[in-house]
Amino acid sequence: MEGQMKRFPYAAGYYPMMHAKDEWVRDLDQMQSCGIRLIRTAELFNTWDQLEPLKGVFRFEVLDDFFEVCRKRQMKILLGTGTASPPYWLHEMDPEMNITGHTGRQYPNNVSYSWACFHNPVYLEACENYIRVLIEHYKDHQALFAYQIHNEIGFPFMPLNDGEIDMYCYCDHTKAEFRKWLKYKYKSLANLNHAWTWSATNTYHYSWDMVEPPYAKPTSWSSITRFLDFRLFMMDSITHFVSWQNQLIKEMDQQHPTSTNIFFMKGEDKMGVMTAIDQFEIAKTVDVIGYDLYPGSGNKLEARPEFTAMFLDHARSVSRPLNKPYWLMEMESGPINGWALGPHRNTSCHDIRRYVLEAISYDAKMILFQGYRQWDFQPLCWGGLVDLDGEPIKRTSAAADMGRFIRANEDFLLEAKSSKSEVAILISKENAIIANGMGHEAFLVSSLRGAYRVFWEMGFTIDYITTEHLQNDYAMDYKVMIAPFYLTISGRDAKHLLKYTQNGGLLIGFPRLGYVDDKGWYNHRWPPYELGEVFGVKSESVEADVKSLITYQSKNYEGFWHKEYLEAVSKDLKVLAYFFDDTPAVALNPCGRGGGLYFATHSEQAFLEQKDYLLWDVLQNILPQRGVLPKVNISYSNRLDHEINGRILEGWQKDMLIITVYLKAGREDFFINNHKLIRVSLIYDTKIHKIESVCSDKQIDFVQNGKHVTFDYDLKKNEYPVWYLYKQ
Repeated sequence: MEGQMKRFPYAAGYYPMMHAKDEWVRDLDQMQSCGIRLIRTAELFNTWDQLEPLKGVFRFEVLDDFFEVCRKRQMKILLGTGTASPPYWLHEMDPEMNITGHTGRQYPNNVSYSWACFHNPVYLEACENYIRVLIEHYKDHQALFAYQIHNEIGFPFMPLNDGEIDMYCYCDHTKAEFRKWLKYKYKSLANLNHAWTWSATNTYHYSWDMVEPPYAKPTSWSSITRFLDFRLFMMDSITHFVSWQNQLIKEMDQQHPTSTNIFFMKGEDKMGVMTAIDQFEIAKTVDVIGYDLYPGSGNKLEARPEFTAMFLDHARSVSRPLNKPYWLMEMESGPINGWALGPHRNTSCHDIRRYVLEAISYDAKMILFQGYRQWDFQPLCWGGLVDLDGEPIKRTSAAADMGRFIRANEDFLLEAKSSKSEVAILISKENAIIANGMGHEAFLVSSLRGAYRVFWEMGFTIDYITTEHLQNDYAMDYKVMIAPFYLTISGRDAKHLLKYTQNGGLLIGFPRLGYVDDKGWYNHRWPPYELGEVFGVKSESVEADVKSLITYQSKNYEGFWHKEYLEAVSKDLKVLAYFFDDTPAVALNPCGRGGGLYFATHSEQAFLEQKDYLLWDVLQNILPQRGVLPKVNISYSNRLDHEINGRILEGWQKDMLIITVYLKAGREDFFINNHKLIRVSLIYDTKIHKIESVCSDKQIDFVQNGKHVTFDYDLKKNEYPVWYLYKQ
């Protein structure tokens, strides 16, 4: 595509209408000195509401001038379609356009973006007209790089009051579209009535006009199936809205790529249920999927050290099966969030360096700081690579350091990628919706984090997969698949999981696996369907909120929350660990060339919440027997939370090993005299003939014994070493 850069896009958000015109040249020149060659603009600020302030009156003059200033400096622009910020005159045309919550309250104007309903025909018509005018105006401009559709697509994640995000949307247009969606899914009212059976207050629908979306979650004794259908419909609607915009753009301009920016593990809506985000489906609708990374917001790094790795692995997992790159469309650039009592984190120059290197090591093909300068009108604490006057600071130097690193290595960085992992975490939108509706989302998130954390701390790369990847066989070559708090299993998916284990995979399960079917109704045995054959056990009963004690290989451990009483149904079942009452706690069952490993308690959460090592120790014994070893392992003293992370990017004749370091507050004793001796162990199928520092050309002495490559390194405080590994 014409808009694709031949160089690695290193970028920043910048909004010309917010700054004096005579400051543009200075700011752009300073950006270029940092290696920044791409500007994102008009996606949320300086966008539709300012470019078409009155219906049919377009004011492109300021943006035109900015495009020209960028063109003269050979800088490119990522241009937003602006549909997240519709102009106020649209609300005046149709006051019913604002999305409506389950209480009947409309989301107000002048609060946050995405206030207009994605099903409102007046909004859609105006969107189409604006997009067509915008594309026609800029599609042939030399400064144009790509288009960003909407901004952080989905329903508003900011609650109007303290508390949960509202459920949207309940306007008449949405209800009508929901009924169409249900007709397509269920074919008849009889099928709908059966699926939505809810004896506590069962409505028999004798016409489609009677069908209403749920106004309460299942926690209020509303129908699970109804809630599941409504959120799936909303996810489909959001995905369709992105696809629709993409098609409009492609009708007029097939030369420039399209993208949209999304989240994973967003603080207000971690699983995307209420904002209605299905990342895997949205990624299919655009050329490149974008993710917005803010580790410092809410100071996630202190509470969740694995957050950045978990986030970036998700982005990589969404894009990789589609053979598409992913971009970091927003990355924090300075002290962030908290208004006058903030910031949540005083994002430093060391954070900037680590964020960039981690993103690159996890396959990101664009780094975009949001933003280059803060905005005077929003004193929220939102970073900036420069100060409020646009003058350089320490973070500017850090960004420049990373800009030089990218420029020096961009040919390699553009082509290289990490290998497909041997370990996968099974997730699904249906499971997330049901867990949310039951009030169990926090438990699901903790389970996902715990499962990820164990493998991450062991040094593995981790992929996320969905049931679609089971069905199209993309998932079949993973050696290990773990299903944390995976509540909903259909008969079809159980068959695929049986096939996976028969083909040699190891499936790891926990209590409540397959608790309900794909409608949210009870499965009648657990584990359900063919999973009984996979795991070789049957759950007789379960206790909740108990402290269960376990013995494994003469060591004692502690379970978490559930304690399941298991009955063996396979003669080949091997019980690995027992509860103190001598009932099975961990069991391994051979199934074809693979098997099922079942924990009768939530050992993944026990690792996260209690630092209990049962899951870790079981895996340390089982995985090497199956030839499953991390490609990078870094050992060092005084370890608490996997403070040192290593990732490999694979190229043709050489690979790149990137080491990043993160320490929680209070770890002043980690480095001794600003040094830490580390041992790096690598698993390599090919012969390595040289390991050389990317920055200094200094070579590393190493030993290779078969597939095992090891070397010691004296790591300096605030150092992030990067090496090339030259292959024979």
